[in-house]
Amino acid sequence: MIDFLFYNNIYIVINMNSKIIKDIMLLSTVLFSVYSCTPHKNIHGILISDYDVDNIVIGETNIEYFIQKYGEPSFTGAFNNKLYYKHETTKISPAGKKEFLSRKILSLEIDENGIILSKNLLGLNDSLDLMPASGKTITAGSDFTFFQQVFSNLRSGRFATTE
Repeated sequence: MIDFLFYNNIYIVINMNSKIIKDIMLLSTVLFSVYSCTPHKNIHGILISDYDVDNIVIGETNIEYFIQKYGEPSFTGAFNNKLYYKHETTKISPAGKKEFLSRKILSLEIDENGIILSKNLLGLNDSLDLMPASGKTITAGSDFTFFQQVFSNLRSGRFATTE
């Protein structure tokens, strides 16, 4: 089959072999389908080198060194003076299931001057398996019917004029 294409006042003759085009389309569809069904690797957090962790001198090293080199900590302790740098690698399957491949958390306890008092390196095996509570928490207003919601809004004055 021969097609004629008009481009910039020039006729271009295109010889289209339909079998080759169909094969290319089929191959690209298969490749995109296979790629979309493969698990994806996700890397998250700040990876601190083992060299820097080993060179922490308890009572001498200042946290400013880590902040300047690696940025702000991933999170801080709510009830203590601890800073945490977290790095983890996960594999996410097409169905959305997340599998943790590796985890490294550097826990640093600091004093009011920013001097590191203790360090602790936690891995994937140091985690705890927690089961979320089953059921749901009942909240006020969650079981209102449509008419109860409308009349409640009218009674509260939310639709009153501002004039």
